[in-house]
Amino acid sequence: MFNAGTIFYVTPFYFKNGNTARNKYFIVLYSDGDNLIVASLPTRTDIIPKSLVREHGCINDINFNCYMFEKDQIITKDIDWAFDMDTFIYGVQVEDYQITRLKFFFEKENKDYIVIGILTDFEYKSIIDCFSNSTAVKYKHRRYLQSISV
Repeated sequence: MFNAGTIFYVTPFYFKNGNTARNKYFIVLYSDGDNLIVASLPTRTDIIPKSLVREHGCINDINFNCYMFEKDQIITKDIDWAFDMDTFIYGVQVEDYQITRLKFFFEKENKDYIVIGILTDFEYKSIIDCFSNSTAVKYKHRRYLQSISV
């Protein structure tokens, strides 16, 4: 279920830090298959420094790292799907999740979550390349991402 590259829409998503649950997209970046996944929660909040160019793909600077999905750019290979607004995943917000905990919240498909699609190979590889060597991403998460052969 939690295959790397899968995009879900979770209704609602319960945050690890206790923030109020709300509907969120959820992208699986790494999965060990049974116990753990590394994932990111895309956001529409743009915190890219004004000095950096905003374009689809990896945006990397000395103290900043994110991956930007431009509005209406198709990013899935199984269906033609794109975010309807510029959307971002930030290296500092990449997290690990225990699959047993997630299965509690991902109980019923089309009720608790919707499978949006699978990232294109190019898109997935670009995200992994962007985050796997960024110091903005926690070291343990970088190790998982670096172990992926894409």
